Amino acid sequence: MDPKSGAKKAMLAAEQLKKIAQKELVQIGQDSTDEPMALMAAFPEPVMELEEADRQRQVRQGMDSVIMLGTPPETTRGFVRAVLKVPLDHPQAQTFGVFVEVQRNAYEKLKKAFANNEEVEAPGTLATRLPLLEDAYGSKVWLREYGDHRRVVVIRAEHQLLNQGPAIGKTI
Repeated sequence: MDPKSGAKKAMLAAEQLKKIAQKELVQIGQDSTDEPMALMAAFPEPVMELEEADRQRQVRQGMDSVIMLGTPPETTRGFVRAVLKVPLDHPQAQTFGVFVEVQRNAYEKLKKAFANNEEVEAPGTLATRLPLLEDAYGSKVWLREYGDHRRVVVIRAEHQLLNQGPAIGKTI
């Protein structure tokens, strides 16, 4: 084998690996500003609370969604992965990958908008506990699907902790 040919192949392989890695990073946790997430939840809280055997039996996971099958009288619950910046609309906000619980009609609306490359908003409930923001768990939020490669984003929140961020430092 020609040494130049081997070096050229290695360089091509490295470039391909770099492109694949960049694509994966975008898919698993960066938004349109290429800002990496500090925390990305593996599952929503209700799924985390399940025993491993129950989780395997009741949970169906997609790339950006989780379905938790209910056993009567409990109903099936749906969750979508979203980007949350705290405080919302702040240029130096902390970025999180969270799950938001959505009703079936909101999930269908988000799914249809993505498939049709349309922008849409839908309500949901924060289903991830975050450090220093524990009290915001279960609060109402609004999501935006852009209909493109970007992940769903939390655009509004009912809870002040999400809007203003936690108090840091000593209070007098």
